[in-house]
Amino acid sequence: MSTSRRESILAALKTALALITIENGYNNDLASVQRWQQKGNSLNTVPCAIISAGREEKEPHPFPQSTAKLTVFIDLWTRQDDDDTSDTDTVLDSLLLDIEKAIAANYTWGGYAENTSIRAITPFETVDGAPHCGLMIELEVLYKHKQTDPALRI
Repeated sequence: MSTSRRESILAALKTALALITIENGYNNDLASVQRWQQKGNSLNTVPCAIISAGREEKEPHPFPQSTAKLTVFIDLWTRQDDDDTSDTDTVLDSLLLDIEKAIAANYTWGGYAENTSIRAITPFETVDGAPHCGLMIELEVLYKHKQTDPALRI
């Protein structure tokens, strides 16, 4: 069974984010990187990133290829301990910097994509005393595949 380029891109993104550790030269350790699950994802260990596919647009050219623009969301979740005096925005900005660095290091996802761009960064709704805080990072991934087989590139 072959794997679509779309699935290969999502898997490569998960692998890249899982490398975000202080030991690997980042500012933070991502405790968990998960793909979205309809039954729910675990927020027991944070900071964590949950990856989900969004809208995808396809154009059937240049023949015999299709050009696709895939929206991917990374929900970045964290929580601050009661004794943490850091500004929440500072904590989130540090984690965002690491995610941007990981994306820049592998924006073609091992050759499965042409390019990856960060389109938007949206903070979660601000609620004082909420158990978690975070950001939704919206990516646009441009890739191409053979029209008759989404696993192949011409």
